Amino acid sequence: MNRTAIHIALDAMGGDHAPQEIVAGAVLAAREFDVAISLVGRPEAIRAELARHHTAGLDLRIEPASQVIHMADKPAEAVRTRRDSSIVVACQLVRKGMADAVVTAGNTGGALAAGILHIGRIRGIRRPALTVPFPTRQGFCVLLDVGANVDVKPEHLQQFAVMGSIYSRRIMGVVQPRVRILSNGEEPGKGSQLVLEATKRLQHTPGIHFLGNIEGRDIVEDLADVVVTDGFTGNVLIKTAEGVGKLIKTILIEELTATRISSLGALLAKSALQRLGRRLDDSEYGGAVLLGLSNLLVVGHGSSNANAIRHAIRVAKQAVESHMVEEIQAGIQELASQVRTHVPTP
Repeated sequence: MNRTAIHIALDAMGGDHAPQEIVAGAVLAAREFDVAISLVGRPEAIRAELARHHTAGLDLRIEPASQVIHMADKPAEAVRTRRDSSIVVACQLVRKGMADAVVTAGNTGGALAAGILHIGRIRGIRRPALTVPFPTRQGFCVLLDVGANVDVKPEHLQQFAVMGSIYSRRIMGVVQPRVRILSNGEEPGKGSQLVLEATKRLQHTPGIHFLGNIEGRDIVEDLADVVVTDGFTGNVLIKTAEGVGKLIKTILIEELTATRISSLGALLAKSALQRLGRRLDDSEYGGAVLLGLSNLLVVGHGSSNANAIRHAIRVAKQAVESHMVEEIQAGIQELASQVRTHVPTP
């Protein structure tokens, strides 16, 4: 196998629109980003989709996998029992050194379980964190964890801050990411025992620019580039934000089409509404990334279309080329060597 190019293992069977949109996104990415892609899944279905595209000169390969982990499946059980599922086989390709990163739009829990079990954690990482872009007035910040770890300890949040800062620099292009911890008040001393103890650690964490607490309502005000929290709170936050966003969109459409005059106004505002949609579109950042694994795992939204898959592959390539995993490893090693000096043992 030629390993001169960045090689992506793509779960071709994961997602609401698999394999059609997944394969289409792979074709776009292979053509634009000069990457090799192994499409993992049922060969007959993948070949049928590839036949719909012009693929001459593209490094697109098919890696057989007879099983699929569906959205309704119990993730950990499915990963253990379906050893020939597309996400498990994709992760094994990375573990064997046959691919550099995994991209999937399938069952998030299944992807996390397969990544931890078959790719493995960076040495020193206690808990990998699921990381997503979150919209702000000036673009997007990095929010983690959003679901990989429901219960965490202060030292886990400290590691999240290190990993999130590196991701912000490498992927978002922020020179000195501002780090804050999500709390129920912006004032020092506010927050749960977890937040208070984590704050003590974050204040002395090497390699990050920590600025204290942030409330949920202030994340959109561009007051932080990295926001750390536990997976339960982070997951509730992003799902609430998604629900509010859908509500606003529904109400806006209803009001803009309620009368003939408002419909005319909607037509005049069409270009502005399109720009609004582009500003809130996080597909450019390729979905969620599970930081803390020894190789990269990108998890796209279940409804990902071809363009979202294209961007997920681009982010995976960018992270591999920038040696993001290696930098996280170095950051965690530095933290381990200094944390006892700076932070009293609780």
